[in-house]
Amino acid sequence: MYSKYTSMLIVFSMYVFAMFVGIIVFRMTPQMTLIFRLLLSNVAATLIIFLFSLILDNASLYDPYWSIQPPVILLLVFDYLDLEMTLPRFILLISVSIWSVRLTYNWARGWVGFHEQDWRYTMLKEKAPKLYPITNLFGIQLMPTCLVYVQLIGAIYFMMSNPSINFMLLMGSFIMISAAIIQYVADEQMKHFKEHHQGEKRCIDEGLWSVSRHPNYFGEVMVWWGLYIIYLSNVMVLDWIIIAPILMTSLFIFISIPMMETKIITSRPEYQVYQKQVSMLIPWFRKSPNPETSKEST
Repeated sequence: MYSKYTSMLIVFSMYVFAMFVGIIVFRMTPQMTLIFRLLLSNVAATLIIFLFSLILDNASLYDPYWSIQPPVILLLVFDYLDLEMTLPRFILLISVSIWSVRLTYNWARGWVGFHEQDWRYTMLKEKAPKLYPITNLFGIQLMPTCLVYVQLIGAIYFMMSNPSINFMLLMGSFIMISAAIIQYVADEQMKHFKEHHQGEKRCIDEGLWSVSRHPNYFGEVMVWWGLYIIYLSNVMVLDWIIIAPILMTSLFIFISIPMMETKIITSRPEYQVYQKQVSMLIPWFRKSPNPETSKEST
């Protein structure tokens, strides 16, 4: 089996190749609108990653694509349109890049190699092994690719216009960077907790995790709302782009969090007590423990 260093080198090579294919597709479709060309190139790159995930039998090969694609797409727009690096565009690019680098680094640090993959992918494969290639393509890879791309449409329009500095732009950037910091702190607290409780089936209830059951997801959702506010700072009109952060928020509230909590409760029934006391997503004051619940848990 490959070492982690060798595995990372292989993943890096695959992503470079996927991006190369995406750029070729982009260059070969000049007759289409920029938004649609970027979508096609994005899908093409995802298909390359999908093929490699089949060859290596590991869908987690796709995981870093979530955080890598946004800055790549925005830089492609910047280069293709030969835009001037104005301060508003720089603020947008640096805000997205800070989030991207942090999330990609967190993936790289936690990824152990091709012999392990996300438990959710394994669960989907075990439930319907014959349908798994389709589930992998559409559910695990293409759906997130398209969802993240929808988030970026507002940012692309922002780049294409002539934005100016204003309070909303700075606020959106502040929210994105603050959200990335929240994610970093939450991930570090979880890492520290796991290191000090190896082999113990305990639920983390400290730091940010004492006021939110999923502070890392809260940070992720806030990144996309911050990006939307940056877009809004330029148009100053509520339009269909608001669907983007709403979709992302819905993904976490109705899919990601329920899946995660169902799994946790299966192995840690005491999580239900924590669940009743701590806010699901937005950090908030804890609820007082129910006396009856406390009796049952003792």
